[in-house]
Amino acid sequence: MNTIIQIIVAGSLFFGLAVHAAGVNGTIQFQGDTVHMELSGQQSWDYDVKRLDRKGKPVVQMSVPAMDEATIQKLNSFKSEFVTGVSVDQKGPDGKHIISFSLANEGIDSFDYLTDQPSRLIIDFYVNPSSKAAPVAKKEDKSETLPTKLPAKVSKPVVKEQTDKVAKGRKPATADSLVIANNGVSVAMNDGPARSGIFDGGDPDYDRFAIKDYEIKEEAMIRARDNYYIPFPMMESPMTYWDKMKVTPSIYEISPQASEENKQARLLLTLFEKQRYSVFLKTQKWFKEKYPKSEYNEIIDFMTADVHLALWQSEKRIASYEEAMQLYKEAVEKYPKSPLAERTSLKIGYYTLERGDFLGALRAFNEHIENKNFPDNNSISKDMARIGSGLAFMKLNRSVEAVEQFDNVEKNSTNRDLKVEASFRKGDVWFRSKNYPKAVESYEASLKKYPEAQGTYPNAYYNQAESLFLMGKYNKSLDVYRDFIKKFPSDENAAYAMTRVGELLDIFGADTSRVMGAYLETYFRYGESPNAVIARLRLLSARMTAMKPKEVRSAVEEIMSLAKKVDLPNIEQFATVMVADGYTRRKEYQKSIDLLSKYYKENPTSVDVPLMTNRIVSNINDKLESEVESGNFIQSLRTHSQYADTWLKNSKRLDTKYYVGRSFELGGAPNEAEKYYKDVLNRTYAIRGTPEAKEIQVKEQTPGEDELNLRLAAVFTQEQKYNQAYEHLKNIKTPEKLPDHAQIERVNIAVKLLEKRGDNESAIRYLGELLRTWKGQPELVAEPYLKLAELQLKQGRFPEAIQALEMVDQLQTDSGKVAPAVHAKALESLGETLLSKGEDDKAIAAFEKLLEKYEETRPLSSIRYKLGQIYFKRGESKKAAEAWSDFKGDKSEFWKNLAQEQLKNSSWRDDYKKYIKRIPAMSENEQGK
Repeated sequence: MNTIIQIIVAGSLFFGLAVHAAGVNGTIQFQGDTVHMELSGQQSWDYDVKRLDRKGKPVVQMSVPAMDEATIQKLNSFKSEFVTGVSVDQKGPDGKHIISFSLANEGIDSFDYLTDQPSRLIIDFYVNPSSKAAPVAKKEDKSETLPTKLPAKVSKPVVKEQTDKVAKGRKPATADSLVIANNGVSVAMNDGPARSGIFDGGDPDYDRFAIKDYEIKEEAMIRARDNYYIPFPMMESPMTYWDKMKVTPSIYEISPQASEENKQARLLLTLFEKQRYSVFLKTQKWFKEKYPKSEYNEIIDFMTADVHLALWQSEKRIASYEEAMQLYKEAVEKYPKSPLAERTSLKIGYYTLERGDFLGALRAFNEHIENKNFPDNNSISKDMARIGSGLAFMKLNRSVEAVEQFDNVEKNSTNRDLKVEASFRKGDVWFRSKNYPKAVESYEASLKKYPEAQGTYPNAYYNQAESLFLMGKYNKSLDVYRDFIKKFPSDENAAYAMTRVGELLDIFGADTSRVMGAYLETYFRYGESPNAVIARLRLLSARMTAMKPKEVRSAVEEIMSLAKKVDLPNIEQFATVMVADGYTRRKEYQKSIDLLSKYYKENPTSVDVPLMTNRIVSNINDKLESEVESGNFIQSLRTHSQYADTWLKNSKRLDTKYYVGRSFELGGAPNEAEKYYKDVLNRTYAIRGTPEAKEIQVKEQTPGEDELNLRLAAVFTQEQKYNQAYEHLKNIKTPEKLPDHAQIERVNIAVKLLEKRGDNESAIRYLGELLRTWKGQPELVAEPYLKLAELQLKQGRFPEAIQALEMVDQLQTDSGKVAPAVHAKALESLGETLLSKGEDDKAIAAFEKLLEKYEETRPLSSIRYKLGQIYFKRGESKKAAEAWSDFKGDKSEFWKNLAQEQLKNSSWRDDYKKYIKRIPAMSENEQGK
């Protein structure tokens, strides 16, 4: 994408908090291919952007905080090819201004964004290259055209070399032109069009991509070692002189004469100029047969070779290329003094180099250098041949010989441009041979020695930055990449550079919004370029997390489709990893495992084995963790069994063993869990304080020593090995750093051990101390309060026990997060205790609350019977009957029958009392019964 933008700060593009401040000011201007408006004066921005259609014309309407008068005047007076007009409406009731941008056509898009340092609101307008709308009219190109031919002045076809010299240090302004005519050869050069650039007025130094030392996270850098960074191609700067030679054709002229031979020769020239190559070749054959010793043979032989070269370039037939090279060689040998000979000899070498015949190119360049017909050993052409030889040696991975050639040119050439080029090429040699330290050293030396060439050789920055990246010198790599993007924003490799910047920010542990911002900006700037595909793949992979299933399928298809458009090594593998990482972020671990396993099996010889294996094992462990955390220990054991003899067979990950042990513990197999926990803890002790321990801590989900000791204490308690449980409990050095739930579990285990020792008093003190100082989640202390109450009841401390049980109920009321089993047990115990103390009303309230909340899910028929019995003993038969009329559950029959029996007996006694009151002889004592 050739669109120019200014700055993108990743993250939310819209902020909901309106902060109105006076003095919002800004500018609007046309920069390169973009209309850029920038507002400042607010820390937080409340704005809105809409695209409207007004009378068939597109309009972008933007609502912004109130602006000052100077800014309004600038906007109202602005016009450009993209934005044909701007108007600002008066402030509305909310104190805002409405800016309306009238656009040239539907092909103009806008992009709005915010920056934070400094705080700015920005909107850019640009031509969307993929739009079907008519493009905006371009300004007429008034650049100088290249000359195609020079007039002949002499009648005889004499060939001689022009000796005009160019002033030292001056770069000629026109294109190379080589003319064979009666007036000899003339040569000139042209640098071609200047590079177009993308310069960010808001952040010209790309500080948004910088990172300070204190922002770098060691954990992120360790984690990044398992990330996949696809190698980007080496950047080779073009051979400037050779590129000029290629695009500059030889121009032939034959002065008219009255002879038939001259007429036929001019016919051949006409056919050549009009590119009637087939007719030219037939006519040339006839001409050579009729005039074997023609004075025009030199021109015709070179033209014939040019014809075959042109046919190869247009038709890509290798036979035409081979014929052209052969004819060039024959022409050089036949006309060694021709002004075309030296140029053609060099041309043979470079075309051979471009064809990939590096040995053939070396031979051609060597013949050129040793050709005595080109006597000046330090001529430009021989220096160019040495540079060509250096390039051929580099392609053959013969680094020492390549550098020797470049050293020769740099030391001995009289042409400074070639000296500079040779110097910068040496860095390329070391980069290609993967000697990255030497590459960096060489590029730095060249930039220091030839500062005037800093804007000419982007490879010195790009390859140097990539070398530093591959060396793991990420800080310096980021700085050099930023320099490259700043100096060469329009270079085709800038998309790679900006992608790498995003990856470096990720390595450093920068906020995700900054990382995604770098990828987003890459795609926005260079979206139409294949070099921006890697950034797009990373964006899609990261966004899979929040996608719906249908969107995920589309994203996966897009990732795999985009990968096919890029010619990079292992791009299919990279795309597969990106999709798998997306599934992992979505916690769809099985899909990730299956995808990676399938790719591994289908590409056994080309796959990056450590990369794939580590990712598959990591996903298996993530799956184990997920299953254990959800309490699905049976499935976690199945998962481990499924991969134990394949992907996990040679794995040394400690978290695998830990989760298997946890599964056994949850499954009620403490003996098996003990084995795994011990293995993990012993290994953790063995590597304590080593870099390996730090890496495991960051990259695996293995708990620390304290948590492992807690787990062993728990399983030993289950096994009734109380002494061993106590020892592991003592080994917990920093209990306050344990997760909240683990701290509570530790207390519960300690209390249980004290109980087994018969030391209830110490257990009560232990619980009491915890509950007095606890600062964690209130709902987690419900179980300790329940345990405290149980201990207090054993000691007959009823008021304190009642207070603890009421606290459990209060915690549930406040948080709603107390475990149902704990809350139900507390209410039951509270009711029983209150009943035993004769506080029937409070007991009734506790039992009724218990039944209301949990009778549908728990077997509480005995509690319902007990509630009715309280009423029955108090003589409230009706309330007893109501309580006993609502038993629930299949197992309530016994209690229901017992209650009915009580009610029947009660009914008989009531009838009997009415009867015996009529019998006078009945004693008062008997009546009272």
